[in-house]
Parts: sequence; C-alpha cells; structure tokens
Amino acid sequence: MAKNTAPIPPSVPLDLWRELYRAATRVQELAPWQWMNDSNVFGVSNAHGTRLVSVLGGMGEVFGVVTYRGSTGANFLLRLLNGQFEPEHPDAVFHQDALLADFVPVKELDKHDRAVMKAIDFKPATLKPRLYPEFKSHKPGYVPWFLEEAEARLLLDDLGNATRFAEFFRANPTIYETRQRNVFPFLPAAGSAPLSADQLVWHTLVAAPLTPDPVVQPEACDLAGLIKLPQQAASVWELAAFYSSMRILQPPRPYFPKLALGVDSKSGAVLGFMLADPEDTMAQAAAQGLVQSIRSSGFRPAIIKTDSLPLIQALQPITDALGIKSLLAKSLPMAAEARRAMESFGHAL
Repeated sequence: MAKNTAPIPPSVPLDLWRELYRAATRVQELAPWQWMNDSNVFGVSNAHGTRLVSVLGGMGEVFGVVTYRGSTGANFLLRLLNGQFEPEHPDAVFHQDALLADFVPVKELDKHDRAVMKAIDFKPATLKPRLYPEFKSHKPGYVPWFLEEAEARLLLDDLGNATRFAEFFRANPTIYETRQRNVFPFLPAAGSAPLSADQLVWHTLVAAPLTPDPVVQPEACDLAGLIKLPQQAASVWELAAFYSSMRILQPPRPYFPKLALGVDSKSGAVLGFMLADPEDTMAQAAAQGLVQSIRSSGFRPAIIKTDSLPLIQALQPITDALGIKSLLAKSLPMAAEARRAMESFGHAL
C-alpha cells in the first residue's frame, strides 16, 4: 500500500498525553497486580460512558489496566469470566471493545509511542525491569490501534479510578467473598478522594445473548446465473466464515477482514473464498463466499455444512433460492485445515 494512503495515528493534545503518562506511571508504581487479579472487576458509569475495569498482572504476564466499553465490551468480559470464551482463544483479539494501558520493554514500543514520549519529555518510572506505558484501542474487527482523543480521556479517567479502587481493595481484600461472580461494585460517578465501602453500588450483570446477523436476501447477491448451473447430487461443502488475521492497512484504521471459505468436504480443495469489508456482516461474507465457490466450481452443491446455527438461519433465503440443503456440523475439519494453511502463508509473508 502506498505510504500516502496508509492510516495515520489520531491526533491527541500533548497536555493530555502528559496527564495520561503520569496516571499510568502512578499505576505502575502502585503495582496493584501484587494484590489484585483480573477477576477483581469494578464498574464505572459517568460522562465517559459505562464500562467495566480490570487490573491485569496477577498471572505475571501482562501488567496494566483494561477498560471494557459499553455492552459489547462488558459482554466480552462476562463471557471470559464465565468460561464461555478462553483468553487464549485465537479469535479473542477480534471481539474486544476495550482500551488497554500496559507496560512493556522499550523495544516493543511503536515509533509513534516513542515520538509522543520524546515530545512530552517523558521519563519512565525508576523500577526494574524498566518498562514503559503503552496505550491501545481495541474495537471488534479492527487491529489494535492508537488512541483517539476521547479514548485518551476515558482511559485517563479509568487509570485514576483503578488507582483509587486498588488502594481501597488493598485495605478491604474480602469485599468480593460474599458476592456471586457476576456481581460487581460500581464507583461513584465523580470524585478523587479515597473510596469507602458505602460509596460502592453493587450491580448484577449477565452477558446478553449474541445478536445474530440479519438474514441475507437473494436480492443482495446475483443468483440468476447460479440457479441455472447443474447441481451435483453427492457434493457436500463446508462453509466457514471468520475474521482473518491478515491486516488490511486502510484508513482511517487498519482492520481484520472477514473471510469466507467454501471447501470440498472430501478432498479439502478450496473452491472459493471472499474477503469482506468491515461494514459487511459475517453472514454477508459467508453468502459472498458461497456464491464465489459456486461460480469458480461451475456447479451447485447438494449440501453445505456450517458450524453455526445463526449462520444457517441468516443464509436460508440464499440456500433455499439455490436449492441447497444446510446442515449444522460440530466441526468443519477441512475448512479448519484450509484456514490454518492460509494463515500460516499470511504470517510467512
């Protein structure tokens, strides 16, 4: 991609960067991960929105503060805490709506971070090992990116909130013991004074069911020519749709494209694939992948297998129009192998 079309970091005032780095350094020097873990979640609801905040570092791997924004961020965190989604799952990065402040060696910093620190004459905490604050914005389907101004202000607020809550929790380490896993303390909307127990308001939060994609109507795809193609009675395809780990460096922000694969269930041959834009739903990507697979193979399959009931339902108008039967499968081994091969090739580039 030409340099003049590459995405550039958002503009954030230097005074705000100074405040943010100072707040992060206070957290780093406090080191709340010494007595907190990522399940000691607290909530905040104020002018910056509603979110859940967690201190990272109890496992000794990533040290920092993460704030999960709105219902999307909260649902992701609740699924993690309830074991519905493993933190190590390779798809976790594609679904987070969060802001992260963590601490890394200087060699891991991006040149933009280095430029900001030089511009504000930042000096890191005199701790060993020498680690530097790093700030990243996570949005579903997008590459972790630099903060926008509003995100910097939100994260600044929550670094302060994390400091206050961590100091309170150190003096009151049993506050979660009589609470169920999905009950969280919410901090006062404003204030900077030390917290007291009577200021906390406890709320029960339950992860909302995932909203299925809208159905894809036949008019959204050019099916006229496809319906006239022959149909092989014994043909079975696997149809998979997922976020690709490939990074599309397109302004205003790099993104992970949705990728759909049509794979022959016997031979494992990739019949067609389609990369979709961020605006497309996963069902739209799958529909485009199915259409591309039929066009490239020159015939319609008798059956397609997917591992998602919502995807089957979203594609039903398309499959009905094409006379294709959809089956729900526990796994798609051929599509999974094709995905691994494609992603290994992408990482090798």
